[in-house]
Parts: sequence; structure tokens; C-alpha cells
Amino acid sequence: MADATMRQITLLQLLPRRLPGLTSVELRDKLHDRGFSIHLRSVQRDLDRLSARFGFTSDEGTPPRWFWPPGAADLTIPSQDPHSALTWQLIEQYLDPVLPLTIKREAEGQFRAARTVLKASCAHQARRWRRRVRLLPRGLPMKPPEIEGSVLDAVHSALLEARQLEVEYLARRASTSKMLRIHPLGLVIRESVYYLIGTANDYTDVIQMALHRFSRAEILPDPVREPAGFDLDRYIEQGGFLYPQGSYIELVARFDAYTAQHLQESPLADDQTSRGLDGGWVEVRATVLDSQQLQWWLMGFGDKVEVVKPESLRETLRQQFASLHHRYSR
Repeated sequence: MADATMRQITLLQLLPRRLPGLTSVELRDKLHDRGFSIHLRSVQRDLDRLSARFGFTSDEGTPPRWFWPPGAADLTIPSQDPHSALTWQLIEQYLDPVLPLTIKREAEGQFRAARTVLKASCAHQARRWRRRVRLLPRGLPMKPPEIEGSVLDAVHSALLEARQLEVEYLARRASTSKMLRIHPLGLVIRESVYYLIGTANDYTDVIQMALHRFSRAEILPDPVREPAGFDLDRYIEQGGFLYPQGSYIELVARFDAYTAQHLQESPLADDQTSRGLDGGWVEVRATVLDSQQLQWWLMGFGDKVEVVKPESLRETLRQQFASLHHRYSR
């Protein structure tokens, strides 16, 4: 009896989650490989009985091929409890933007089981956590741009399989789209915008392309040609999304007391120092990357900040604020 139970559990584990599925002969052979000596007729009886109980199915072929249908609940031992169900719900909610479609299909059974568990009366504490915790963006909330579903699916598949893409891409400020052969290197989601990181055609410089500007994307059989030593984390750490305009600089800026308190709690850099000034202002020194992002960040404080050094950055901001003064004085 114990052997029959283990055999049936193994049979359930062997069933694939997608077509074309496996025939009873293929399943018998796989059971043999795992040490279960069984006749084909016994496998067929197991499949008939277990499918009625657990919801897997077969196609209408001859012979039939067995598989778990899309959205079928995962059979896990042990089953989900309220804490694990909460984990799966948080994964579904917050990691949805970065999960490839194929993985989301695989995980749908776990997501469905989690929703069922959290509806039960014994899961009230987990449900309370789900209602009481939120993750919010720091910036102004904006509606994400629409991305063609086929484009996102092709990009995910190309990244997973390290294959090239052929895309139709409309660059910013361009009037017509271009056909490009892309070597995808990474995907970055920044403030609800998806950016594909890669190289184009035969060029080796790494570029960023917003996915909502793709009107078409087709995965190619050719493998990706990756630049030697490319690392996505290093690319980001070195300012890939800060839009650098030079090297690192020593920033000296004076902030009002309220803003300075925020910088003391969340420093700009490891070497940041500060000193109090008359009138409650605080002078902050830190080594930062000279970038457009730095300029946008400083301008966001308006009259609550004064850049002292470097002189080039101070002059850039002076011109920006002079232009604003002129515009708003009209």
C-alpha cells in the first residue's frame, strides 16, 4: 500500500504543466526510471482515478497525452498555510511587473491556492497584514504607459533564452519607426516604465529602449552577443540611469533644516558630512556623480537649497532658475 501511495504521488509530480503532455507509456517509463515497476494498465487506472480527484486532464489524441491544465491548483506537500499563502499573495502583487509570462503561468496554481487559503476563517491575521501594508512610489503617481502584450512576452522569452530580438522601435523625438536587431542584456523597471537594456545591430555600446515605444518584437533563433564583462548591477551602479554628464564631484550645498534632517537620515554618499550654519541652515558635503538626475533632484527643492560647489553646477542651476524667473514673470 505504501509503495502504491508513493507511486501515485510520483505520478502526480511527473505530469507536465503544459502541452503536449505525456502519454501513459511515457509516464510508465518515467516511473520505471524512479524505481516503480508497474504495468501499463495500472498506470492508466491511476490516471483515470487521480484525474477525477485532482483535476489534471488529457487531450483527445490517440493515445491521450496527460497534463495539468492552465490555472490548476498546485499539489504541494505540505499544503499552504496562512503565512505561506500571504507570501505568495505578496509575490503576486509586488513582483508581477518583473515575472515573465511563462513563470506567471507556472505559478498561477500557487497564486490560486493562496487566494483560497486566505479566504478561510483561520487566516484572519494574514488577511489583516494584507490589508494594512502598502508599498508606494516616492514620486508623483502616474499611469504606466501601455505595452503590447506580445512585445513584453517576446522580451521576457529572449532574456530567458539569451536570444536576439527583431523589433520595430520609435525613438523619442523620431517621426518614424526603425527596424532593429537587438541583443537584450537586461530589463529595468523604473517608475512604472520598462526599459530594455541591450545593444543594437552590430554596435557594441549599451543603450536603453522603453518598451512602450516598441510596436512589434519577434524573438530570433540567433544567440545574444553580450559585451565582454557586462554586468547589469554594475551598469546601474555606475550611473546607467542617472544620465551622467561627467565624473564624480564633491557637492557642497546648503539646505534648510527640514531638508537637511532628511539627508542626515538618508545620506547621499558614505563620505557625507554636515555642519550647522546661522539661521538654521545646514551645509552638506558629499561625493556624488555629476548627472542630469542630480540636477533634477536639486531643482526639486526649489529655494530650500543653495549649491556652493562645484561652480559649474552652481552656474547651471543659476541659469535654470533665471529662466524659470523669466518665464513666471511674464
